[in-house]
Amino acid sequence: MSIDQYPKLASAYRYLLIRGGRLVKGIDPDKVVFCCFQGRSYGDNPRVISERLHERCPQAKIVWLLTRAAAKRLKDELPDYIKPVYYKTKEAFLEQATARVWVDNFTKQRYMTLARGRQFYVQTWHGDRAIKKICYDLGMKEHRRIEEQCARVMTGSKFGEGLYRTAFRYKGEYIKAGAPRNDILVKSDPDQIRRVREKLGIAPEVKLLLYAPTYRDNADVLPKSAQMDLDRTLRCLEAKTGEKWLCLFRAHYLSAGIDLEAVQDRIVDVTAYEDMAELLLAADMVLTDYSSCAMDFIIRDLPALFYIPDWEEYVATRGVYFDVHDTPFMLAHNQGELEALIEGLTPEKARENCAAIRDYFGYYETGHAADAACDYIIERLGSRKRFDD
Repeated sequence: MSIDQYPKLASAYRYLLIRGGRLVKGIDPDKVVFCCFQGRSYGDNPRVISERLHERCPQAKIVWLLTRAAAKRLKDELPDYIKPVYYKTKEAFLEQATARVWVDNFTKQRYMTLARGRQFYVQTWHGDRAIKKICYDLGMKEHRRIEEQCARVMTGSKFGEGLYRTAFRYKGEYIKAGAPRNDILVKSDPDQIRRVREKLGIAPEVKLLLYAPTYRDNADVLPKSAQMDLDRTLRCLEAKTGEKWLCLFRAHYLSAGIDLEAVQDRIVDVTAYEDMAELLLAADMVLTDYSSCAMDFIIRDLPALFYIPDWEEYVATRGVYFDVHDTPFMLAHNQGELEALIEGLTPEKARENCAAIRDYFGYYETGHAADAACDYIIERLGSRKRFDD
């Protein structure tokens, strides 16, 4: 049974653990609890921070909250220094109640409160250049606003700062260094790119199109098929470049995916691949609709194309922060427009477009975001004194 099924009981249990911490174990000054996509993953920004924290501060006690399905899937991937705990269980509550620092990339329930002055929180939201509205901006009310006195939010753009002010009603300070997962994109080390492609089983001479659509709020009534002709798109890329292309398909974690039968010999389903940043590192082009992954990819000065045949319907059912037609995005509303974009691409045009998008959002990705997060965390570890932030 998950204690989370009973919010009042969960709230009372949290109160006893945190406010009456001395009755249990008190705050462990070296413990850091990580959670990614509500326990579904060992990835994204929390993973990068977790790995860097262990390198810099081996004495840190690192706990990861994982769903049972994720823990089973990742049992051979988790490092030995990590303590995995099932998400939303009494043990998970105890770990959070006694940790000095929480690191997350998602919202938490209302009853998840920190012991002010004794616990700290690093929010590393999974996309600060979002098209689609989130949290309070979307009208959601079930999550708690971030407590400014004991938290920091990581951001990599001026746009992200404004988004978090409204979406989280956050009025505190930022760690303005970028998204830790993007550090490898800023550096784009050729050796690391080669290692990722080898892990994927892709030959060096093959070009990769990463197709990463987001989910739809009305997904249950939509056909489970790609919105464009992927085979035609790949053939268009091959005609343009004179090189062989394959498609990496990455479904959103809330999506059921698409039917890949028609292009099964031209596509690699990487939905189960844990690290999206590595896929962006391996790719030569990104194709999406409304996913913020494209905002990360343009760090590399490579083309990101937006295929949006359902723009009006999407706006009506989801809500967006801006009209994509008022941005520098390279947009296509149908297959013909998509192929015209591809045919008109040049490396110089891609670089200019990426620079324009970065200017539009006010990027400040540094390539050292993980270290910036670790600086904040390490300064708060190893002491039982009360902090005055």
